[in-house]
Amino acid sequence: MDKEQYRQFILKTLETSLEIQLRSIRQLLGKDDFSSGTTSKKGRRRKSLVDLTIQLLTEEQRAIHIDELVDLLLHRHGRATDRDSLSSALAKKEKQGELVQRTSAATFALRGVK
Repeated sequence: MDKEQYRQFILKTLETSLEIQLRSIRQLLGKDDFSSGTTSKKGRRRKSLVDLTIQLLTEEQRAIHIDELVDLLLHRHGRATDRDSLSSALAKKEKQGELVQRTSAATFALRGVK
């Protein structure tokens, strides 16, 4: 990670922490209205690593080696993962015939993209 990525990560962490603190204070004050300035993330589902990988493959429109996918997930989405776990999950999706295909050893692409 470069300096700017660390900065963004730290700022996002601080923002989340402050949102939680503000929500707690409003609960203690008995205020049920949490809509004044902050957005509630309750109910929003976090994207899975496979979903994010498919998004990356869609954006890149090329076959990408698993090591590069792990790096892209970390740098673009701040999500760290084990290369073996991701490779296994993508292989499972390939076997099910869903969206991804293996183009060579440890290299994946969207179906129809070479």
